[in-house]
Amino acid sequence: MFLQKLSLVNFRNLENQKIEFRNKLNVFFGDNAQGKTNLLEAIYMISSGKSFRTRVDHELITWGQSDCLLHAQAGFLDIEVKIGQTDKEFLINSQKSRLTELIGSFIAITFTPTDIEMVSGAPEKRRRFLDQIGAVLDRKYLFDIIQLGKVLRNRNQVLWQLKNGGKANLGVWTEQLVNIGARIWLFREELVGKLNKELKSLGKKLTGNNLLIVYETPFKGKELKSLQQEYLAKLNLSEREEINKAVTLIGPQRDDLSLISEELVNEKIVSKDLAIYGSRGEQRSAALALKLSEVSLIEKERSDAPVLLLDEVLSELDKKHRELLLKEIKRLQAFITTTSLDNLSLDKFGSVEKFEVLEGKVIVH
Repeated sequence: MFLQKLSLVNFRNLENQKIEFRNKLNVFFGDNAQGKTNLLEAIYMISSGKSFRTRVDHELITWGQSDCLLHAQAGFLDIEVKIGQTDKEFLINSQKSRLTELIGSFIAITFTPTDIEMVSGAPEKRRRFLDQIGAVLDRKYLFDIIQLGKVLRNRNQVLWQLKNGGKANLGVWTEQLVNIGARIWLFREELVGKLNKELKSLGKKLTGNNLLIVYETPFKGKELKSLQQEYLAKLNLSEREEINKAVTLIGPQRDDLSLISEELVNEKIVSKDLAIYGSRGEQRSAALALKLSEVSLIEKERSDAPVLLLDEVLSELDKKHRELLLKEIKRLQAFITTTSLDNLSLDKFGSVEKFEVLEGKVIVH
């Protein structure tokens, strides 16, 4: 499914824009602070119901206006997102819809310079990477992730009450946590296995070495029932410590991933954790391999290619990696922002749509 039309009213500095696209490479070019990234942000909002730049929705509204409207046509879908000062509304084919119904209907994947933090940053960044893929591939997983957050908030509140001498029933929240957490662990373990299959070829192309995701979880290779039993036993053993700290200490919310590069050194395979020992260039190449593996996996699982949004990433890559990236995305509808067209090697593409962005206005070239 590809994006055909996009209309924006009072979205950041894009006060009134209507744009039509084709299923090909689309390039937004122009100086900095003109609105290029705002266009990618709008497409991502249509896909996910949120921004990849801010968690404060009213920041997306043009200064001095009360609300903004995004309207897109993607295949058979007609999607509207209305953002007010305190609320947000989604419509799919003119029917009022929930965020959970929007996610996965039209899929857009971003790649920005900050995505290097998937490799080098905090565990939360890597968990979010997994969860975003899982939410698109399986609606049950999306609901489990949402429910996990609610259960943890309630359970931690009960732990705080118990710490301060109050009376509360911890068991009911522990039982829910065990059931949800076990399902999440099993799903993530399977998902990492699928991503590693995609990484096998992409990692070699982009880094010259084998790349492997190692998923760190307290329970490995367990069936659902035995996992639940072991998880419950661990929670029971740690209950006193959890009460003292007023926080849940064991669960999927504490998982981490490691991105390992397997190199041949003196005829031996040496494993290197790129978060710790990788150079900036190696980390950037690995992050790109992760993103392209995400695209490839979603394409296979959904039998539909996602849209790719690349925000000023080509300037971060050397010529070799720029050409590899452009070759990999040739089959996709992609949107790229850049300050200059000179280093894009656009002559290798049969057809490219070019849009100049100037002070919030989009000009077709």
